[in-house]
Amino acid sequence: MNGTPRTLSRDRIVYALDRQTSPALTIDSGETVRFETHDARTGTITSTADLLEQPHPDGSNPATGPVWIRDAHPLDSLAVRILDIQLADTAFVAVKKHAGLLAQRADKFATRVVRVRDGWIDYSPGIRFPVRPMVGVIGTAPSGDAIETAYPGAHGGNMDNRYVTTGATIHLPIFTPGALFALGDVHAAMGDGEITMVGLESAASVTVRIDIAKGVQVSRPWIEHPEGWVTTGDDPDPAVALRVAAEEMARFLQNRLHLSFEDAYMLMSTTCDVQICQACDPGNFPVTARAVYPRQTEQPT
Repeated sequence: MNGTPRTLSRDRIVYALDRQTSPALTIDSGETVRFETHDARTGTITSTADLLEQPHPDGSNPATGPVWIRDAHPLDSLAVRILDIQLADTAFVAVKKHAGLLAQRADKFATRVVRVRDGWIDYSPGIRFPVRPMVGVIGTAPSGDAIETAYPGAHGGNMDNRYVTTGATIHLPIFTPGALFALGDVHAAMGDGEITMVGLESAASVTVRIDIAKGVQVSRPWIEHPEGWVTTGDDPDPAVALRVAAEEMARFLQNRLHLSFEDAYMLMSTTCDVQICQACDPGNFPVTARAVYPRQTEQPT
């Protein structure tokens, strides 16, 4: 980590990524920033008596920011390396009545608040599991209308991708000068699918290094992760979301490994995992998906 990180407090939050928003912080490429983030319900869920009956008046999935990066332009992209995620000592998960992948069985509201300590989740008596911190919302401002932080898209947003974690570098498109980058919605843990509509939602402190990749354009987010290369897709139709992620990976491998489409396609069929990230309400809310090309496959350096 180079020098002391700049800090952006959790009182500088947005509920939409919007090119019209005034920046909360201005930095140069290569600077390190610590983002203090709220949980997905902006701190309003603190006990089992707090239910998801009423939406937060400002929205959900707040992101801290935005950050203006000097000399960032739409012909460039951002490379955001996650250096550290520090979780709060409690987190919550919940069921919303008649919502989520099993909406037909979810006939009542429920909330569980858990302790987070020493890298473990104390879920209930006899049930403990390790934390798996990840950032749910990360993105830049779109070129057109504002997009609520609850939604994913080519700009990033609410991808709910567990590969967005410590040690990963997230490559994001830039659609507007300055990029207007923000992040939030940290999970202490989340299963692929996030089937109740929420993971283990936690306030957090996320430290990142933000670099501009000059002259490097990307069509949508992709991730360099210790386990491999990860491309992304989203659409209300799960099949389309998976197809977008796979198409992005095919193009990526063609360019990175200098392969024909057919060779990239066959390589993917033998090495890649194509997976769902979030599928809380398929058909009505965008499903997010990824394709993962594993690191153990020999790659040119």
